[in-house]
Amino acid sequence: MSPLERLLGVVLLLAVLASGGWLGLTHYGDVQFEAGRQDAIAERAAADAEATRKRNEANAALAVRQAVSNATITEKKHEELQPVRERIVTQRVYVGAAVCGDGPSAAAQAESAAGGIGANSPGRLVREDVERDLVALKLAVEEDLATGRACQATLRENGMVP
Repeated sequence: MSPLERLLGVVLLLAVLASGGWLGLTHYGDVQFEAGRQDAIAERAAADAEATRKRNEANAALAVRQAVSNATITEKKHEELQPVRERIVTQRVYVGAAVCGDGPSAAAQAESAAGGIGANSPGRLVREDVERDLVALKLAVEEDLATGRACQATLRENGMVP
């Protein structure tokens, strides 16, 4: 073999070794990159799972506090409404200035011989259907007001309003 052929063989061998080394390093880098990527994905998934677990615990605790608050509001509302309901339901509704809006009630008028309508005294009861509707309206208004007051009291107790 001539020196030129040996030199060419050595150069060729070095080229093959350099190419093989380059390919090996590239493959090793790819493997290391993928391993690091998979580690980062697993680390992120674990962090996400922990954050989700903590948030679920916080949500459960908040739900318990809200349930207690709702029960307190409902209890206060019912305590406040009981005497009001009894008063509204037991008191009868009479025709007068407060119901009719005509101003002060007029004195009782005597029944005329020509008319079939009885005396319109200021102390007579309203019709049952009107009384039923008025009582239902009063109860609905009182329930709404009591609910609002109970909610405001709870908000004040928990420092949510000044």
